[in-house]
Amino acid sequence: VIVWLSKRAQRLSQKWGRCQTTVFFKWLGITNMFLMLLAYHAGLPTWAVVAFYLFRTTTMNCCSALTKSQLYDCVKKSERGKFTVLESVNMFSWSGSAAAGGILVDKIGITNNFIVTGTLQFVATMPLLFLFGLPSEAAQKEMRATETR
Repeated sequence: VIVWLSKRAQRLSQKWGRCQTTVFFKWLGITNMFLMLLAYHAGLPTWAVVAFYLFRTTTMNCCSALTKSQLYDCVKKSERGKFTVLESVNMFSWSGSAAAGGILVDKIGITNNFIVTGTLQFVATMPLLFLFGLPSEAAQKEMRATETR
């Protein structure tokens, strides 16, 4: 499902722009996390809560190729290896994040932990709003074609 949605996101990014598409899917994922919480507290069946969770996970992860391409557009080819290493550290840090989440669950409960997580994820998208002025992938291709003429 993530692969299918990733392809849809890539296609959508050609019209909207990569950054706009990324923010859209991140916000959609965050919304689904809060809907998951509401479904849980409303006593909806487990399958409904799981459906929100799966949709949330899919939408949050479907734009990784778009974000990587945006980063690589701003980094010299000779410097990309450094950012790949940083990405590996980021992936490794998820285990530390899970440990912190476990501590938070003990302190404030699972529901509040999800609220904190959703809020932090929303705040993390704010810097992306400053990139909205960047041209879409289609516009970049057109500019490169014009430059080579």
